[in-house]
Amino acid sequence: MEKVIFKRAALSAAVVAALVVPGMALAAQDMMSPTYGKSYEAFADDAKLSGGLFYFQRERDRKQGAGDGQYHTNLSHSTAQAALNFNSGYAWDTIGVDVGGFAAANLAVDESNPVNEENEFSFWGNSWSQGDGHSENGASLSNAALKLKFMDGAITAKGGLTQLYVPGVMGVNWSYQPGTYRGGQIEGNFGGLYLTYAIADEYKAPWFKDTNGFSKAGNYAGAATQYSDENQIDYIHALAARYTFENGTAVTGSFGQSEGYMDSYHFKLAHKFDVLGGLSTSYQFYGSDTDNNDYDGLAWQQALTAAWNYAQYGFRLEGMWTKAEGDMGNYLPRLTKGYGNSQGANEIWWDSRSDWNENNEKALFFGVTRSLDDLVGAPGWSVGVSGAYGWDAEDGYSTVTGGKEWAANFDVMYTVQDGKLKGTLFKLHYTDYNNEQDEKGSWYYPNMFTSEHDVKFHIIMPFTIM
Repeated sequence: MEKVIFKRAALSAAVVAALVVPGMALAAQDMMSPTYGKSYEAFADDAKLSGGLFYFQRERDRKQGAGDGQYHTNLSHSTAQAALNFNSGYAWDTIGVDVGGFAAANLAVDESNPVNEENEFSFWGNSWSQGDGHSENGASLSNAALKLKFMDGAITAKGGLTQLYVPGVMGVNWSYQPGTYRGGQIEGNFGGLYLTYAIADEYKAPWFKDTNGFSKAGNYAGAATQYSDENQIDYIHALAARYTFENGTAVTGSFGQSEGYMDSYHFKLAHKFDVLGGLSTSYQFYGSDTDNNDYDGLAWQQALTAAWNYAQYGFRLEGMWTKAEGDMGNYLPRLTKGYGNSQGANEIWWDSRSDWNENNEKALFFGVTRSLDDLVGAPGWSVGVSGAYGWDAEDGYSTVTGGKEWAANFDVMYTVQDGKLKGTLFKLHYTDYNNEQDEKGSWYYPNMFTSEHDVKFHIIMPFTIM
């Protein structure tokens, strides 16, 4: 018990140090000066009140591979969200607050299928293991944080209920709204050098209403097991450094840790070449090691990425290789085991249903987008096609081998260019995902479900009140 109290006290001290100590510099100012007395007005004068209205409709069918081999409904719902965020200016050019929240409601949902409780855009209690088979309407805070800046903004800090991001290691889940940590972060920019450190003791994905502690257990272990003394994680934290050279080359190194469970490492080398209209490339490494049998030694993902533009076209080519030996059998892009219990900051996302992260799996992605301005005679329209293919998937002990999967995607997007709805996005996305071992059922490989047809329709309408 003393150990837990000490660690929580250390967390509180770290957050307080990040937020309060810089503010003590205010005491050195002349509290009676006209400049000091007037500068608090920036708190209101530079404030911003903004938000958005959102609509999401999804129809996802999954093949019952080990059953009749036919596609059956898996997710079927339409959900609306509304968000409002207040971001103050900085009083005395030093201190401010950010407060935000959102509401979500299902407009239509197939309640006969309990999986719709997991739609991630309305609410589901506080834990994956606490559901009753039905999703919930309601509202939640996404942000309630104190923020500071000093040294002319070279150093910033924040703490409270907020979003934390450490490159390659620590981030948040998204629906239309971001997940929320209870913790703090300090960042510094010194020329080409960027430094940051973040720490938290609780988190909520945007489909949970309240923050919850961290756990070594999986999503469905049950609350008593998830937060037993054996599985409880008191805090997670991470730090990173990035240096950007004058020629545009950027080198990033990061380290993250969940207390008593996982150490994670990230390295990224990025460079933009002045060819093909601007060729952006990167090599990325993500590695994790656990204190139990979830991983047998260092698990890792390595990726190569390239993106370039030509006339109305945009191209992406990416490749990934995963090694994840041990009980998990797939690479976790976060510092805790359960999905939605925390989140990492892996940059590789193909919107192709699978995570493409099985042990020993190699995967390739290629995508093309095209602006249609010249064809339809009006700006704002674009289409995209893409595909992914993965092979050599295994379980964590190589007793199951040779897994293959592939997906094809199609997108149509329109962004309103003028008028009161300027900036509103309409997007239709379709994925045809295929598991070539359907007859063996979902999760025959640790993180590979059976084939799916997935249709998603989005409306995103941002607005600014002041």
